[in-house]
Amino acid sequence: MADIRRFLDSEFALKRDRAIYEAERRKLEVYKKIPELSRIETEITLTGVRYARSLISEEASSHTVNEYLEKMNRLIMQKKALLAEHNIPTDYLEPHFSCPICQDRGYITKDGASVPCSCYQNLYLEQLYKVSNLVDDGETGFEFFNENYYPANPDKKKYFTDISPRLQILEVKRQCLNFINNFADKSTQNLYFYGPTGTGKTFMAKSIGIEILKAGYTVLYLSATSLFPIIQQYRLNIDRDGVSSEQAYKNLITVNLLILDDLGTEPVSDSKYAELLSLLELRKAQGKNSIAKTIIASNLDYKRLFQEYDERIASRIIGEFQALQFAGEDIRILKKIKK
Repeated sequence: MADIRRFLDSEFALKRDRAIYEAERRKLEVYKKIPELSRIETEITLTGVRYARSLISEEASSHTVNEYLEKMNRLIMQKKALLAEHNIPTDYLEPHFSCPICQDRGYITKDGASVPCSCYQNLYLEQLYKVSNLVDDGETGFEFFNENYYPANPDKKKYFTDISPRLQILEVKRQCLNFINNFADKSTQNLYFYGPTGTGKTFMAKSIGIEILKAGYTVLYLSATSLFPIIQQYRLNIDRDGVSSEQAYKNLITVNLLILDDLGTEPVSDSKYAELLSLLELRKAQGKNSIAKTIIASNLDYKRLFQEYDERIASRIIGEFQALQFAGEDIRILKKIKK
């Protein structure tokens, strides 16, 4: 996903060049109508050069320096008066950059270092959202979290947990926020969400993804049923929708946070087991040199995970993922009832 930064750098360069070109075009247009303005502009440039040289010259007197400065100021006033006389705004001949802070460079100097401007950061985040598959539905994010959808009374026989689903989800939320706050820490484990349909696994996974995106990391959300076609297309070297199958597969490995939803709903096969195991191993290796965390959401608890999947996959998930149980009623049904 380094392609995003290359794309943005190119876009900013084009935007800045366009603004400068348009300014030059306006200048030629105005100079044609007001030749005197062209002469004044030339004089301002030459005087400015002489003034700068006089500042660093040991031979130039302070009187000479002041003369150049006063002349330059007079010329600037003449220029403004001439523009006003012809009803032309004073900034008409200047480049009109979309961002006055960085002047469409995309970067600013801070404490002696070049850092991305806020406008660049905003566009970078926008691009991250586009490639993440996290659609803004106006209902996902921690600000929309509501523990009241979860029963307050415990029922171990029904929910398979010693505490109430409400206390359970509050603990899950706490652990998820801890994951976000310590995302860059290599010791932070991957997450495995399990529980019945409709208990908020996808909501929580996507909410984490949104926060990780805001922090400037790359995120990719995929359902298990869409993961394996990407791998298959890579193996067969089939490009799709103008996207390189090699790049799509590489993104699975290098993305900072991979969210794999609905594991267990995809058609089972030995080859898919092998592909999933390979992906998990590649991401583990990637995590040694960079950030490569994974969140898996499934209806399968550990017992069913061993029943449905190859023992090596189940063991990998149990050993390298922190398991968080979701319990309660189907929230989607509860929301429909409330309506």
